[in-house]
Amino acid sequence: MIFAVAGLSFKTAPVEVRERLSFAESEIPEALSLLQAKDDVMESMILSTCNRVEIYALLKGSRVGFLQDFIRDFHKFSGSLSDILYVKSGENAVKHLCMVASGLDSMVLGEPQIFGQVKDAYARCMECNSVGYAFEHLMSQVFSVVKKVRSRTKIGESNISVSYAAVKLAHEIFGNLGSCRVMILGAGEMGEQTVRSLISHGSNNIIVANRTFSKAVELAEKFKGTPVMLHEIGEYLPHTDILISSVSSPSYVLNAGDINNLIAERQNRPLFLVDISVPRSLDPDIGSVCGCHLYNIDGLRAISDASAESRRCEAQKAIAIIDSKKEGIFKHIRSYDIIPTMVSIRTSAEQIRKDGLKRSTGMLDLSEKELEHVDSLTRSIVNKILHDSEVKFREYSNTLKKV
Repeated sequence: MIFAVAGLSFKTAPVEVRERLSFAESEIPEALSLLQAKDDVMESMILSTCNRVEIYALLKGSRVGFLQDFIRDFHKFSGSLSDILYVKSGENAVKHLCMVASGLDSMVLGEPQIFGQVKDAYARCMECNSVGYAFEHLMSQVFSVVKKVRSRTKIGESNISVSYAAVKLAHEIFGNLGSCRVMILGAGEMGEQTVRSLISHGSNNIIVANRTFSKAVELAEKFKGTPVMLHEIGEYLPHTDILISSVSSPSYVLNAGDINNLIAERQNRPLFLVDISVPRSLDPDIGSVCGCHLYNIDGLRAISDASAESRRCEAQKAIAIIDSKKEGIFKHIRSYDIIPTMVSIRTSAEQIRKDGLKRSTGMLDLSEKELEHVDSLTRSIVNKILHDSEVKFREYSNTLKKV
């Protein structure tokens, strides 16, 4: 049995590849079902964000390469992925998961949003019944490590995120954002983070566009903005200076042709656009339109790197915490194959306890309170005996695997 991860991230693949290999939320149940149908897969989880696509799995054997094949085949990708996809197993996979969940493997070092994305991915897999006892224990331990990293280091103290980097870039280009009209596409978490960053940089004229109008209204009301439907953005674009898109869309919500039609109305005023969606929601050809300055999520990396120096020392402290915990987590993973045996022993022991208790108490005239006390006492004794046995069982199992 082995724990492994296979995937790609902003470190190994540009956005145009990541968007082709990303799993839409609607695709994940099918993908997990196909994964679980494979003989080697015991439990599995898919994490797909704007910066990474990863499959975590507990496997019966040592063959892990098929996870890479699964990513390629599911998306019918015909290009070469030999230099893009990575595979890690054992302690390395455990450390990688802890690093990812802690924001230490993020484009913006230490960003906290990934922790919520990992928790959401795990919750989605629980709904799809692709994870069980092994991942329940594993993720509990990983979440505990992340909380230690956050509480014992300052890695998450700065107000940093991809959306923050996008707004910082806009501020560097325009200076005072108070005189700019800003349009946000998408009213989800990323959209809200972007609005907060804009306001902190002086912006006070914000339009929030979303497919679901009620969500646009909800976000706009929080920040005294103007809510509009996504299909109405053409009416507001002639007077927009900054457009930041975080909307999820199977196709581009804005094409180069749409922008070309607005040039005359804009009277040569520049338009600054940032696409932080994956898959991208803005046509890359917009960048070639006169007066338009388009950046995608990979274009924000330089800004993120420049602002990360103050967090690198804290990152080393965080990595030390992860290194001190990964071996203990991995030991539990290595003993997962004996769990069915331990469950069987515990079930048999409990049945023996109940049968013995029933026979013994039947011969005695005990009150209800006394019966509860005897029941609690015998259960405690059995649990203590089994706990010590299980600890020894795990230690013996790990010793055998090292031989």
